Amino acid sequence: MASSTAEQAVRMYLIALSDPSSLVDQEQIAALEKQLHDTDDQLERVVVRQQLMEARKPSVERSEDAFVTHAKAWADERGVTARAFTEEGVPAAVLRRAGFSVAGGRGRPAGRSQRGGQRRSRVTVDQIRAAIPKGTFTVKMLEDASGASVASVRKVISEELSGGRIKAQGPDPDHRGPGRAPTLYKA
Repeated sequence: MASSTAEQAVRMYLIALSDPSSLVDQEQIAALEKQLHDTDDQLERVVVRQQLMEARKPSVERSEDAFVTHAKAWADERGVTARAFTEEGVPAAVLRRAGFSVAGGRGRPAGRSQRGGQRRSRVTVDQIRAAIPKGTFTVKMLEDASGASVASVRKVISEELSGGRIKAQGPDPDHRGPGRAPTLYKA
């Protein structure tokens, strides 16, 4: 039987994909704030402060890395296919990193979504705005949440920035891997 660690890794990544803000554990934050307040030891304070920063802004990439480590064995044991993960929004590139055989190259055919190869339905500007998550987000996160194209998402973000309804927070400090860090935005 797969370990509870593997199951937890798969669960947390799927949660992170659907709602990254749900990874924030308010009880853990409160406990860390109390621990920070109660200690005078400088080394302990800096360690607790780091833990507090990470607890306030959980890393989707960390959840992704744990998923990549555990998902294949967990899925094999339960008979779960790559397509089932794809239907839940797991990107093909992540599945390939986890060891799944996923058809197609790096990209996907134009006009096709990652969800089951279906054509994307039109997504309105209002639907994109409604999908803007609370807290920080990236273009990719809003694209996944709304189902809209990256061009449509960028257009809405530009309008929201101009209107002062969201603010650019700069590059994602938790970014790992190749390429530039994505810009974080906050509603």
